[in-house]
Amino acid sequence: MIIIIDNGSQYTHLIKRNCRDMGFESEIINNQEKYNNVKNKIENAEKIIISGGPSSVYAKENGLSEEVLNKIRGEEWDKPVLGICFGHQLIAYVFGGGVEKGKSAEYGISTIEVDHNGILLKDIPLKFEAWVSHFDEVKIVPEGFKILAHSEICRVEAMENNELKIYSVQFHPEVWHTQQGEKILENFLKV
Repeated sequence: MIIIIDNGSQYTHLIKRNCRDMGFESEIINNQEKYNNVKNKIENAEKIIISGGPSSVYAKENGLSEEVLNKIRGEEWDKPVLGICFGHQLIAYVFGGGVEKGKSAEYGISTIEVDHNGILLKDIPLKFEAWVSHFDEVKIVPEGFKILAHSEICRVEAMENNELKIYSVQFHPEVWHTQQGEKILENFLKV
């Protein structure tokens, strides 16, 4: 079972659909849910995906998503995590990186350039188009994480920490606008 923590993204249902289409059962849980109410589901999940959303990590409304990441940071768990957009920024924030306002808050298409394929971007072309929003961006990568991709306006479009099995992207692989999006999700789901 894949648990998808929904941070208010308009695309969360597309993550669930992509999981289903690739043969993975998933369930969406609201980020405002109390941990104790969903403890068994979270702890028994095979993998966790933290969705995007309109909030900033500094708004202190990080709820269940931050609680889950803190358990992984505290080495209570060892399960793969994928962060998308807000989830990407929250991973950086929780693990000691830095997040700041981006150059462009608008949604739009951007060209992503792959610096290192790693696990998440394995078999992905060195350039592809992706649906992005840069309201906030990862500016400082946490220790132990490697930058996988950048764009003209964002230095950290994707990063990963293979030792912790944590992967994240600034863009939205779940939408049809993103080239190679399904392949990126598949790479994570096969970890």
